[in-house]
Amino acid sequence: MRNSSKRLGAMDIDQLLPVYNRGRFDILTILSAALLVIWIAIRCGLLIRTLLPPLKLILSSSSSEAKGFPWRNRYPSFEDMHAFFDRGDAMLASALIAVSLQLADKQVGAFIRAHSTFETHPWRRIIRTLAFMRMTVRANSAQRSQIIAWLNRIHKYMRLYQFDTNVFILATTAYGFAKAHEILGCATDVELDAVVSAIMSMADKINPEDRGKPVPISLIEVEMYLSSMVTFNSPDLERTYDEAFQLANVRRRYAKGINAKTFFLKPFSWIKLFLLQRLVRGMGRSILFPRENHRHSGLLLSVAQLFQPVWYHLHYNTCPHSLTFDGLFDLLVDCYPSLKEEVDGVYKEVFGEDHAAIKVQKESAKTMRAHLPQVANSAVGEVGRESEHPSLSEAVLEHLICAYYRARLSSSVGVVPQHLGVIMDGNRRYSKANRLGSVIEGHRIGARKLLQFMSWSFSAGINNLTMWALSDDNLKRGREELEPLFAMMTGYISEILSGDTPIAVLAIRFRVVGDRSLLPEELRLAVEVAEKATESNRNFNLQLALGYGGRAEVVRAVKKAVKRRAKGERTSTEEALENLSATDISKHTYSAELGLPAIDAILRTSGERRLSGFALWETQAAELCFAVDHWPGMKQSDFLSSLVDLSERQRRFGA
Repeated sequence: MRNSSKRLGAMDIDQLLPVYNRGRFDILTILSAALLVIWIAIRCGLLIRTLLPPLKLILSSSSSEAKGFPWRNRYPSFEDMHAFFDRGDAMLASALIAVSLQLADKQVGAFIRAHSTFETHPWRRIIRTLAFMRMTVRANSAQRSQIIAWLNRIHKYMRLYQFDTNVFILATTAYGFAKAHEILGCATDVELDAVVSAIMSMADKINPEDRGKPVPISLIEVEMYLSSMVTFNSPDLERTYDEAFQLANVRRRYAKGINAKTFFLKPFSWIKLFLLQRLVRGMGRSILFPRENHRHSGLLLSVAQLFQPVWYHLHYNTCPHSLTFDGLFDLLVDCYPSLKEEVDGVYKEVFGEDHAAIKVQKESAKTMRAHLPQVANSAVGEVGRESEHPSLSEAVLEHLICAYYRARLSSSVGVVPQHLGVIMDGNRRYSKANRLGSVIEGHRIGARKLLQFMSWSFSAGINNLTMWALSDDNLKRGREELEPLFAMMTGYISEILSGDTPIAVLAIRFRVVGDRSLLPEELRLAVEVAEKATESNRNFNLQLALGYGGRAEVVRAVKKAVKRRAKGERTSTEEALENLSATDISKHTYSAELGLPAIDAILRTSGERRLSGFALWETQAAELCFAVDHWPGMKQSDFLSSLVDLSERQRRFGA
């Protein structure tokens, strides 16, 4: 007895701790798992509760007899374009495919092998290419000018970099990028052509002497162009592809430095990088060698193809961070901190020692969605902050309701408006309600909403839009509000013409209606440049009403009608005025002079139920619709709901 108690007393207390800790660990594990299950159940319950009203509406509606629900717009919206250019796996795959095709070309391949430390630091080529891609898609027009100047500077004495070679290099990138999205099963033909056009738009801008030269701008054109220069499914391409993958596989570069200790410091980062590279390799092989048995594609690509449509539609709510462009860089730098120096080096090469420009570019890369025109919010060019993303339940709900209303429109016996006029009201009230700090911030977000609204309208079958942005009465406001507003509008019109938006992709003709003499000279010049740049576009018409007043338009139309009748009939002004008809006046409204149908429907936001004189003459029989939300906060579901209402009305035109 004494011996046993002695043995017990002599037992080191440390020998008891593992038992105690193991028991505590089991309890904490069970509690954590239970809390996680409860949290998931609550989230699922809230999501189901959120989705019940639209589901009941859809199931009970007799108007939803159309076969299936159209989940997507016919034309790419800015959210769609952002999702395309914010996919890190697609960007890495496009860089891999582009380098493979470039290496397969004898002239370009020989140059690459002899250039930019290719032999000593092979991975550097991919990292710098990715950094260049991210810089380009995040840049505004001023920053893009610096990027183009940098390209000219580093290629100035290289005879290889002529127009034809620039086209080839950009075509390889555009091809890889578009085909990566195609193989993931998330893109329509229009969207693929959109991303190809956005990338190829730089081909004639690198050298001012090349401006206006023809380049392939659709995926089919790029495929035909590359097929004439590179043989696909060839042994040479197979070898260059394997070589290019070694560039993208940065793990090989650091193989000697990887051991158990470094792996277990960041195991999840290494696992994610390994899976990402396997996915990228599978995508590359499937694109470059479509006829072979894709033993390398495997499960990862199949899973990506299964979930990509969901990630695509709800990109900023569901897409794993590792798959975004920023997530890719975070992952690479997390595993290899020295790569940060390479990325920083590219920024410094482009912007020199201008630390302010580098800071703006890097901050925009962190806070802004990819491929957005960076509309300045003040006269000094400060870029405003992004509005917050909706929650997952809100995004799913919006997606579901929009699909429902698209089905309603497709099954409606009515027609959508031929020419929709929109009074974009509520920018200032939106700023105050959301405490944005300045009134101009609401206008900036409202400018972005216009770009979204265009794709909504064109996808719904509306080919003509007139948007009232600035009335002649608005010009009576103080200079402290108007000057930043004019600066923002000037930058906005310049940005949307820089090749990054559906303006170019969808062949939209842009024009301004209103009294231009009321606008500052810089804004008038930007308008003239924009109108000249889009004058050959024929698919859609976008009119921006600036310095516009409804009564002023009627007075202008009457004066022009009287002058025309007096000149045509060689009579006095009094006689011309005596013979003047409503038809004469109708010929001189802004819409008529631009060759457009009269505005037959008007939508006003912000809950106001008046027209304030908008389209005073031509909207005698126009249908009216009023939305409660302020313009910057308008959702697509609200717009589609209004459009369903308009399309289902019986129009009698006074009969």
